[in-house]
Amino acid sequence: MHGLIRVRQFTISEGHYILRPEQLEDEFRNCLELAKYCLDTVGLLEDCTFRFSQWDPANPKNKYEGTPEQWEIAQATMKTILDDLGVQYTIGIDEAAFYGPKLDIQYKNVFGKEDTLVTIQIDMLLAQRFGMEYVDVDGTKKNPYIIHRTSLGCYERTLAYLLEKYAGALPLWLSPEQVRILPITDRAKEYAESIAKRFDDMNIRVTVDNRNEKIGYKIRQAQLEKIPYFFILGDKEVEDNTVSLRSRKDGDLGTSPVEDVIAKILKENAEKTR
Repeated sequence: MHGLIRVRQFTISEGHYILRPEQLEDEFRNCLELAKYCLDTVGLLEDCTFRFSQWDPANPKNKYEGTPEQWEIAQATMKTILDDLGVQYTIGIDEAAFYGPKLDIQYKNVFGKEDTLVTIQIDMLLAQRFGMEYVDVDGTKKNPYIIHRTSLGCYERTLAYLLEKYAGALPLWLSPEQVRILPITDRAKEYAESIAKRFDDMNIRVTVDNRNEKIGYKIRQAQLEKIPYFFILGDKEVEDNTVSLRSRKDGDLGTSPVEDVIAKILKENAEKTR
């Protein structure tokens, strides 16, 4: 059982670039920078490694299409690109796709098993198979190269690694519920709803816990559910237009004007603070 790491069906951020040979290095660099940016933004890049996945020349008919000459050209091209970009990589023999070599961005789960998060592939065969051609500057028809790439890879697997990395305590900007408001009294409920509406209008994910439960129980549940921020509102907070702020990370932050708290949360959310 691997939960989200290996599912029956998945969603993947995939793109395909059709290009001339002289465009290959620049576009490969762009694909790599996109993947690194996405993984760095969510906090996974620092734990990733890079694998140059090649065919197995000892078993050329294992799963591979094309001639040895085509594979030598494609792998030499990718090696030049990776070396020019300064990518530190290991080599994975017999890890290539059937149509060409690839760069795999690898990540280990908490059990030490390595999986592929993101892949960037150079395809030297499918354009020819599908009859894709372009007219080059010399007037001749040629088959283009294709780059197949992902940016965040399989969303479900990436989410699984995020949950493992942060032990469920996702950063504010990634949390499905960013703020929870806990009114103590009936009088505070209307105030809570007004604050929630302001957050909602600013695209901050917020809920109001209006259940008829003791405040200690509500606080404990918010802590167990790892809500990044929660507000405690009583009659005094209503009168002073303030909130009693609790943080998952820093605990009790005391009472502050509601405007200051909103500004603090908006800033942290915009900066994608981890």
